[in-house]
Amino acid sequence: MTLKELLSGRPKIIARTRNGKCFKGYLRDGRFLTRGILRMTTVDSQELPVDLNQLKGVFFVRDFEGNKNHLENKILLADPERPGLRVRLRFEDNETMEGVVENHLDLLQATGFFFWPADTEANNDLIFVMKSTLLGFRVLGVKG
Repeated sequence: MTLKELLSGRPKIIARTRNGKCFKGYLRDGRFLTRGILRMTTVDSQELPVDLNQLKGVFFVRDFEGNKNHLENKILLADPERPGLRVRLRFEDNETMEGVVENHLDLLQATGFFFWPADTEANNDLIFVMKSTLLGFRVLGVKG
């Protein structure tokens, strides 16, 4: 699935704060960020603006509960089809995960970037990672 397809409509998201709190809901009107604010609606259809500085990331999910029996793989065991940089991220809460990011100038300029996790069977389709929450960013390889 492309980034444009995923952001269109009202994808299910979980906004996870730096302190571990989660807000479940939907991306509002296909818009992602407006002036440092995540615009979302909760599961009960209430508008909820969330300050990006409070967030660890925005998780685009298949469903809000996930599969409790699935043990998520956070390491790239095989080379994914998706072009881009293969990276390992380490967050300030010491969570580490590997996946793919687009090789784009936004990696340097924007406050965050989109990350496709290694486990394509997990509940997370895509994560918008806030750069301020990272302790480490390592490029493992490149696929054009």
